[in-house]
Amino acid sequence: MNYSIILNRHAGNGNAEKAWATIKPLLDQQQIDYHMETTKYPNHGEYLASQIAQSHSAASSIVIAIGGDGTLHQVVNGLMKTAKQLDKAPLPVGYIPAGTGNDFARAYGISLHPHQALNQILTANKSQFINIGHYHEAIRGEDGYFLNNLGIGFDAAIVSRANTFKSRHKKNHIGRFTYLQKAIGVMYDQEPFTLMIQQDRKRFIFPKAYIAIASNHPFIGGGFRVAPHASLTKPSLELVVAERKNWPLTTWQLLQLTRGKLDQSRFAHHFQGNNLHITTTSLEFSQTDGEEMGNRFIDIALNITQYPIWQTQK
Repeated sequence: MNYSIILNRHAGNGNAEKAWATIKPLLDQQQIDYHMETTKYPNHGEYLASQIAQSHSAASSIVIAIGGDGTLHQVVNGLMKTAKQLDKAPLPVGYIPAGTGNDFARAYGISLHPHQALNQILTANKSQFINIGHYHEAIRGEDGYFLNNLGIGFDAAIVSRANTFKSRHKKNHIGRFTYLQKAIGVMYDQEPFTLMIQQDRKRFIFPKAYIAIASNHPFIGGGFRVAPHASLTKPSLELVVAERKNWPLTTWQLLQLTRGKLDQSRFAHHFQGNNLHITTTSLEFSQTDGEEMGNRFIDIALNITQYPIWQTQK
């Protein structure tokens, strides 16, 4: 078996670089057949994965992503889109989590210790198929995949502001305090928007939405439970929508979000299914797995597909 490694050295404020320094001697000692590439610019991981998918087969190659959830997101999108184009099976993926959130590792059961995470890959003898989210954005004709979540509104605006902060201050990583600052700013600045959800020929309109998160598993933002009942093994997504109320209720909703109980709030709305359609009438921020989609009108259809993970679960 051949292993193709895609490393984002800067993920987790250098944690990925340290993880690679930990596992490289182990690979060499065991004479593992591998080839390593490093990402050099935004979304480079998707390009590298696509190149690997074009020249390797799922029967003989495994791709290992070393980095954060964003790195894994890019790798899976590159592999999956190329597999669709070539009409062949996607290459299985293993993951060495080294980011700041590591939500997918938490959901699947991957150790945060590089040595142990690598061992989970090397001791696997077959792929485990999980469910991942797929979206089609009708306005721009875009297709993509997400392992964690797709968010519109509040959480996506935080991602946008945090990324702006990073680019202005030339930082590869920012801490949770900065994210908290951005969250407070978004809470005060973000205007509510009209959101329409379509499911099973039924339409639901929310005139003052400010949070809409479709989740593939429970976790977001480094361990917060936004969809406690979601699972990588369930063939459905969990969608939570919250509308803006007065300041005390809005603050309470956000506290419920951090406690993993937003879906239980009587001020939130919960949907579950394999086919969901989300539209807005205004420009809104959106994100997938913490990767910015930009500020745009939303017309997104969501469903579930499967992906092979080459890694045992702890």
